[in-house]
Amino acid sequence: MVALRLQIGQMGQFQVREQMAKPGDGRETPSAEEAAAETKEPAEAARLRAEDDAETRARQDQAEAGLRQADRTLEDGGARLRQTKAALRERERELARTGQITREVAENVADLRAQTAQIMEEARRSKPRSDSDAAPAKPEVNDQPK
Repeated sequence: MVALRLQIGQMGQFQVREQMAKPGDGRETPSAEEAAAETKEPAEAARLRAEDDAETRARQDQAEAGLRQADRTLEDGGARLRQTKAALRERERELARTGQITREVAENVADLRAQTAQIMEEARRSKPRSDSDAAPAKPEVNDQPK
């Protein structure tokens, strides 16, 4: 007697296998109800696999959306960092210019003081001294702006 048996193969395809029932080997030929139950089981397995696949796709889609959002957030953060970096470089240039101007002003003040001292010295030498003149009074130099 030949019995047909449905099985699910490795790729999820149904395969039909023939089994020969030998008298006295202890195997029985499956009844129509058993064969129907065996074909129902693969359908249930396929349904469960389809549900599991759908849940997996949903999780993957959710993870992909999360990754896209994280990528946008990183891109936005990178853009803000580049803007901040450019602003900091501009501030550094401004500070360097301010430092250079401050040095120039300090040098000019020193030059002006030296010139003032030289003018005062020349004025003192060129003025004839009389006995009634005491030591000439030094003019006050005001370093503070008015």
